[in-house]
Amino acid sequence: MALVVVLGVVLVIAARGSRDPVTSPTTADHWHSAYSIYDCGVLMPVLQGQVDPDGIHSHGDSLIHIHPYNSSATGEDARLGVFLETMNASIDVDGIFAENGEFAPILTEDGCDGRPAVVKVARWNIGAAGGPEIVEVYEDDFDDIRLLEDGEGFTFALVAEGEDPPPPGSDVITSLVGVGSEIQWETTDPITDDTPVDTPDGSDG
Repeated sequence: MALVVVLGVVLVIAARGSRDPVTSPTTADHWHSAYSIYDCGVLMPVLQGQVDPDGIHSHGDSLIHIHPYNSSATGEDARLGVFLETMNASIDVDGIFAENGEFAPILTEDGCDGRPAVVKVARWNIGAAGGPEIVEVYEDDFDDIRLLEDGEGFTFALVAEGEDPPPPGSDVITSLVGVGSEIQWETTDPITDDTPVDTPDGSDG
């Protein structure tokens, strides 16, 4: 009997040790990422959301607010698709679509200045020493792109084949700094801002 008990305890400990650690963002996190939308180099209006069941949204301020309300939007489930669904928008290889009417569909079939075009999403390191730097460019499966850390940047863009998306606009980056996101600046003279991140009642959203 004692052997059975010991074996059971060992199995429980082993099972605990094999579990993946909780990954961010968690329901205790409140991150912000900058984003911009481009149609062949032309900056488009930002998305306007209606309701947010999961805690990944925007206030029409060119920022993705990432503070999950539940486990369905935490860790590996904190993805671009959650944000787009909340904002009534979608991005696929055929185009960029805003169902609330912020802009007309941006379609690959329309090309860019007579050149064949593709939709791309770029992840940016906002704090790079020489200015925003592309970390990765995606050409499909856009909904599955993970939101990895506070202070990131994204651009959703229709671009001519062979071109990368432009970086987020400078005003968007200023907004990101203004909410106090923990950007890891790679300069000796980082931009700082004393604007409070959240109000006590969480009204920053």
